[in-house]
Amino acid sequence: MRQLKQLFKLIFLIGICAVLTGCTEEKGSVTTQIKKDTNTAVAIRIDGREVSLQELDHSLQLDLYDIEEQRYELRLRKIYALIDKEKKLSYDDKKIEVFLKPPSPPRVSIPFDQKNIRGNPEAPVSLAVFCSFQSPHCKAIQPVLHRLLSTYQGWVSHSYFDFPLKFHREGMNAGMAARCAAEQGMFWQYHDALYVLTPEINVDSYSQLVRQLNLDAKKFEMCLSNETPKEAMLSDRDRALSLGLKNVPVIFINGLYLKGPREFEQYAYWIEEELRSMGIDPKEKYVWRENDNIDDRGLPVTSLPLTLLGISESSIDNRSRVLIEVEEAAAEYYTTGQSLLENVSLLRIHSNFVVIENGLGLEKLPLKGEEQDIIPLTYSRQHDKELRQRIEMPQGDKGKKLIEPDGVLTLGQEWLAKQLEQRELLEAKFTQAELEVEGHHLMRLEGVADNEFFTALGFEENDVLLRVNDSWVHSGQNELWNALASGKIIDVAFMRKGLPHRLQYVVEELGYFEEE
Repeated sequence: MRQLKQLFKLIFLIGICAVLTGCTEEKGSVTTQIKKDTNTAVAIRIDGREVSLQELDHSLQLDLYDIEEQRYELRLRKIYALIDKEKKLSYDDKKIEVFLKPPSPPRVSIPFDQKNIRGNPEAPVSLAVFCSFQSPHCKAIQPVLHRLLSTYQGWVSHSYFDFPLKFHREGMNAGMAARCAAEQGMFWQYHDALYVLTPEINVDSYSQLVRQLNLDAKKFEMCLSNETPKEAMLSDRDRALSLGLKNVPVIFINGLYLKGPREFEQYAYWIEEELRSMGIDPKEKYVWRENDNIDDRGLPVTSLPLTLLGISESSIDNRSRVLIEVEEAAAEYYTTGQSLLENVSLLRIHSNFVVIENGLGLEKLPLKGEEQDIIPLTYSRQHDKELRQRIEMPQGDKGKKLIEPDGVLTLGQEWLAKQLEQRELLEAKFTQAELEVEGHHLMRLEGVADNEFFTALGFEENDVLLRVNDSWVHSGQNELWNALASGKIIDVAFMRKGLPHRLQYVVEELGYFEEE
């Protein structure tokens, strides 16, 4: 099964020819596509009104594609069986070429009116995601979506459509709560937190997240009490039903229908196909066109005592801000127009640098480090390159790379400070586990099922913490508290029921709902 999965990935990555056992890629393909039936034969006549076979098939295009994809997967399995048999019959290194292209999905028109958008609002490729906040399958694809936004940064945007299924008892309530968080500029933070809690969402979860994100509780409750979020939810649901959707997740890549959940490579294949169809090289870096197309990339790099540690981007006007160290003092957040030094102010914010204005003119302050973390682009922070290497490869270059984050949670600074007032009680929830590292026992969480702090951080009973950033967590040290107080992105790895997990946190100084 594992080999089949790898083969499946290879075919999606290469597209036409997946080359195994040392062969080189050659042209030629045998494609399997849904045939566009041009037959105008009458399928049914009702009181003189005729419905052609073509019209009938058009109304069933998603169902017919699902069937065609099943045929493709059956053929893929047969190919694997043939390869496996061939290898068993002979020890010779044989040249094996697989010519099989996945069927082309039908393209559906998806309106994006009044949608929250993550990533570049002007991206040439849009991901319209139909999901339910109580679906474990929708939860499972969140790291994949984050990775797609990071890998194709600038080229891809992500929009969310609510489609709670009948058996998702809290699906409708969760979607309404997320829409009310959106009124305070915190949709994606609330969205991410809900998926970390999934499937354990309950009536208490919504108020907990309001406190966690420092939202205005009165505004939130007032929003929930009116009909607007419910009407918007029903509009999304009706749209999904009109398209013929039955389950979640479903992702439309520029309208191309892909029922999930799927591997990263499958979504990436169609994203790259879309980019190529527009004459865009998928490996090409997106050039951001911001601030009335002002090109600031050629500005000289400033020599002033300033260090740009993080950039927090928002699709809401004037909501982006940056984390800057000034003259080696503690880092603080700044927005455009604010003064950094005497006669020095922050003029513009880009995706990986800022423009400052001083008496000498305009200069550029680049982001510290070279690589970005794989986290949602509404808020992108990063560790420096060396720290990230230690986090993701804890056993060095010869070890296994850490899994990608399950999600990114935003923690309000005011809420966090209040929770940490009980630090002694929180520390008492850590007990020694059986496993040891560096001569000390790893730490297990016990008695946290109803604890707001640990629930907000996405932990469950009996989770075993492994690492916080690049430090082990054990009976001799626990860097969780210092990391939460640092104001920088926090990376936590832990074990749950024998499986590794990873979460990231960002601590927000202010809620975005606050008045200017």
